[in-house]
Amino acid sequence: MRLSFSKRLLEEEQSRRYHTSDDAVCSNCFNDAGLKAFIEDHLEFDTCTICGVTATHAIAAPADEFLEFFLEKIADHYENAEENAPYDDEEGRWFVNTWDMYDLVFDELGDIADYKTLQWLYKHLKDDITYCERDWQILSPGEALTSAWQKFCHAVKHVTRFLFFVNRKDEQDGGPYSVRPGEILEELGKVILECGLIQDVKTGTRIYRARGHETGKPFTKTVDLGPPPVDCAKSAGRMNASGIVVMCASFSHETALAEATGDHSEFSVAEFELLKNLRVVNLTHIPPPPSIFEAGPREELQFLHGFAHDVSRPFTPDKELHVEYTPTQVVSEYLRHRLRDRRGRPIHGLLYTSAEDKGGINLALFISSDEVERVPSKWSRPKDILLKLTRVQEAIKAKPVAQTKA
Repeated sequence: MRLSFSKRLLEEEQSRRYHTSDDAVCSNCFNDAGLKAFIEDHLEFDTCTICGVTATHAIAAPADEFLEFFLEKIADHYENAEENAPYDDEEGRWFVNTWDMYDLVFDELGDIADYKTLQWLYKHLKDDITYCERDWQILSPGEALTSAWQKFCHAVKHVTRFLFFVNRKDEQDGGPYSVRPGEILEELGKVILECGLIQDVKTGTRIYRARGHETGKPFTKTVDLGPPPVDCAKSAGRMNASGIVVMCASFSHETALAEATGDHSEFSVAEFELLKNLRVVNLTHIPPPPSIFEAGPREELQFLHGFAHDVSRPFTPDKELHVEYTPTQVVSEYLRHRLRDRRGRPIHGLLYTSAEDKGGINLALFISSDEVERVPSKWSRPKDILLKLTRVQEAIKAKPVAQTKA
């Protein structure tokens, strides 16, 4: 039997997850770039129902089309908990995090618009479903990367430093986006390229490096202030193992002094000038992850923000083994020897935020002492000169006050 026209309309209305209306919405009512873009691509009306602004041209999109788009994106990230998540009847609670539509609009997505617009949005959405994360039982791509990085850090610090073997158990338990610890460096390289983190530090840029000296005996020569010769590279650091040369510098005199280590209170702070553009991985200006309403590498950028925090976090390493440095040392060697930009060119260094000077930026340069002007070269074919010493200043750094235990 054919359904009457009115009955079909009723069933269509009931199947929708929003209440239909003749409203129209303008992009100025939303903060989210993805929602703004959708509205700008669907302009039909000259008046916005939410803010009341009127123009002589189309400035607003149909509310129904906007709400359909909004709910499509919600469905990409959330699903009906009653159909997909376990529930404890005895305790009367879900085993996973859940939200109703009010929670999603005002808490999880509360920054997409001001309160008035959020009220309009919620009023037009049906709130009769309990939501949970879509595919909550498996790791998302970003979570899989984070998990692999954490396992990698544990492995190189406490299990195996130089060899990684395939663990069949990891393959079975990790889910479709699983990344084994031994694969994290290659995956990191892919994410760095995808998110556009390889940039140039331009010719003429000034960088600074501090080295402690005895009273009345400052360092003045380039060979003493630049990257150490190989036979003198005995100290391990955040970006280099003992015996591996990396020049750690900063973009300001103050940051270089704050980052300087050792028992000295007097320091020689050298200023160097870059003589060529140097390609670096920049972890100091990672783009914010796009919202669920935008296209782009959301999961990868979320991972990179956590990774950059780990690279820069302060800690007091063991004075002999520097165990805590090991993961970043391995990353440094991967960037130096394996990673290439999209044109196949090598990477010269890594930018990361200072752990000792808020707002300061450090630069780990993968260069040797004979790539600095006025340093004798041991090679028959001299390397390109990348840096020159421009001046040296003496500085005093107060020693930290020793903390006594109660």
